[in-house]
This record gives sequence, structure tokens and C-alpha cells, in this order.
Amino acid sequence: MRTLLINTPYPVSEMPQIPMGLAYIAAVLEKAGVEIQVQDFLVQEYSKKELSQKIHDFSPELIGITSVTMNYPIASQILKDCKEIDSSAITVIGGPHVSFTAEETLRESPWIDLVVIGEGEQTMLALASGKEKPEEIDGLAYRENGAIKRTVPRKWIEVLDELPIPARHLFPISQYLPVNPKSGMITGRGCPFNCIFCVGHHMVGKKKRFRSPELVVDEMEHILSLGFKGINIVDDLFTLNKKHVYTICDEIKSRHLKFNWTCFARVDTVNEELLSLISDAGCNCICYGVETSDQDIMNKLKKGITPREVQEAVDLTKKAGIEAMASFILGLPGETEETLLKTIKFAKELEATCALHALAPFPGTELWQNADKLGIKILTDDWSRYNANEAITETEGVPAAMVNKVLLGYSRGW
Repeated sequence: MRTLLINTPYPVSEMPQIPMGLAYIAAVLEKAGVEIQVQDFLVQEYSKKELSQKIHDFSPELIGITSVTMNYPIASQILKDCKEIDSSAITVIGGPHVSFTAEETLRESPWIDLVVIGEGEQTMLALASGKEKPEEIDGLAYRENGAIKRTVPRKWIEVLDELPIPARHLFPISQYLPVNPKSGMITGRGCPFNCIFCVGHHMVGKKKRFRSPELVVDEMEHILSLGFKGINIVDDLFTLNKKHVYTICDEIKSRHLKFNWTCFARVDTVNEELLSLISDAGCNCICYGVETSDQDIMNKLKKGITPREVQEAVDLTKKAGIEAMASFILGLPGETEETLLKTIKFAKELEATCALHALAPFPGTELWQNADKLGIKILTDDWSRYNANEAITETEGVPAAMVNKVLLGYSRGW
């Protein structure tokens, strides 16, 4: 089937990057010989007129779109527009939000035909091949005689090396470079930890699946050849397996590649040796999920770390010549005015680059499922407000207004 993939818009302030999920799906379809095009509304304003022209020119039989929670409303609207333009096209949506709200999505949005649940590459390939009916394809939610049904959950892709390099060439690279000169990429999928606010391990599994370090660095070279000046390794947790990290760094250095890259890590997965090695290989920033300075709240979150480990990791990171970024979430379970002020004080004294966010209880997370038990009052179901930039929840001890006041003060330089 001729397939059109649509990249959903979100605020430019979020530093747009070519979406890995969509780029991997595009690459898999392209490799299989599927006639495919991408319409990117992330680095250009959405226009129904432009969408209509694309559908008229390309005549796609299958239209797929992806979204996270905050841009699900616009993704749904775009598919509604697609149906109005060509009612014969099959409309499909995937991503972390709809993977955990599949029934609700199909019930409330009759213009959406199918929901892809979890990893989408093989599911979209099966759909685009046109050889199987939806009820025969794993990893789908669909309608049948007015009822909403699910097929068997799709198994994780065990050997990630079988996936082709993401099809970045189908996206308007020249429009990305001025906005963000870094490209995202993954070196593996999965996270074994149980943080109750994170949807990651629910989407890609708790078992970490690694790509070959040689293929990882091949992709790095490819990204640089496209004109990008740096790379964001967007694995949920890059530093889980030290051998994997060391081998990638050795491969970067053996090829004499000179570029800067960033990654995400836990404070209990780094040490002086690892930090020195990745610094030598070009890493110039690590983002640590800290969330809070209160140990009781950390325990509620199932973080498995301590404030002391946070301080030690930040100190070691800076010593290695790497920028340490610490990410905090305000309004967590058990939050009081005292714990909130304690966290702000800790963040100021940490001497790291800090990022403060309001709690966003994303569908699929343990926090979302058990909000009442955890003392979290969710104030809205307007998904577009789940951007972590404003308070949409509150605890008994911390009203939304207090969180917003702190965020405003932070945005103005404390």
C-alpha cells in the first residue's frame, strides 16, 4: 500500500528532532519496497490545504501518524482532516499515548481506523503489505461490528541490528539544522528500572536490547554526513551496560571522529572511569533524572537512588569536563511545601544545569493508574496541557498555584 507517514507538530521550544519511531518505520517500509512519503508538520506550520495537496498528489492508501500525550489532540485532528480529504484511506495512529488509551482513542475518534500498540515497525509493515487483515496482525486495536478489539500483543524486536538506519533522508533535514543542529539516535531499547512516572519501560520493555557498537558508530558517521554537528543519544538509559558504552567510545575514537554528543543516565550507573572515557569520546552533556531531593518521595517513585548519589555523580561529571544536567519534577506523590522548598534549595546548591518540570501523569504509567492511592489529584484531561510546563495536578500539601509560582520563578532565573 502507498503509505504516508505524518510527523505531528509540537512546540519549537522542545527542540525539534527527527522522530526516531517514525524514521525507523519509514526505513523498514522503504527497505521492503513500500511506496512511502513523509509529511513533516513539526518544522513547518500545519496546514490542511497542504495536507490535502499531498494526499491528492500521492493518493496514499495508508496514512500513519505518531504522537505523545501533549500532541495527541492535534494528531487526532490531522487524521480527522485526512478522512475528510479522502475517506477511503486507512488511518493509523501509534505512539506511547494511544498505546495505553487504545480503546478510548477508537471510541472517541471514529475517523481513526487502527491503533498501533507498542513498537510499530513490524506492525506497520504488516499493514502496508496489505496481505493480512487487521485482526490477523499482532499489536493492533481495531473495530469489529461496533466493538473495539485488540489482537495479540506484538513481541519486542529482539535483534535491533536487523532494523535499517532510520530514514532521515525522507524528512526535511535542511529545515531541522537551523532549529537544532543535533540529531537523535538510539543505541538500544529498554530499561530495567521501575520509576512510576515513566512510560519508557512499558513501551519498549524492561529488558535492554543493544545494537552492535559498530553499527551505532556507522549511524553516527551517517548523521554527521547529513550536516548535523552533534548527536543526542536518546536511549532511556545509555549507561546501563558499561561494556556497551566502552565499546562504542572505543569505536568513535578508533575512527577519529570529532563531534559532541549527549546522553541520559542514572546517577548510580556512572563512575570516574566511565565519565573520563565518554568525555574523551566527545560526550559534553549528561542528563540525570533526579526528580526530588526528598528520600521518602524518591522511594515512592521507586527511583532507587539517594540525594548523596546525585551530588557525587554531578561532581564526578563536572570533574570529567562534562556538563551535568539535573532534571526535577515538582508536585510528586507526598509533596509538601517543605519538600518542594527543600528540592529547590538542593537544585540551587547542586551547581548543575537544572531543568524543572511539573508532574504530568502520562497514561500507561503506574502513577497515572494509581493517582488516587498516591494522593495525586489530576485537574484536567486536556491532553494538550500535559507538557510538564504547567501544573495539572496537585497534592494535599501543594496546590497547583504553588508549583506554577515556582516554575515562573525558575523561568525568570530563580
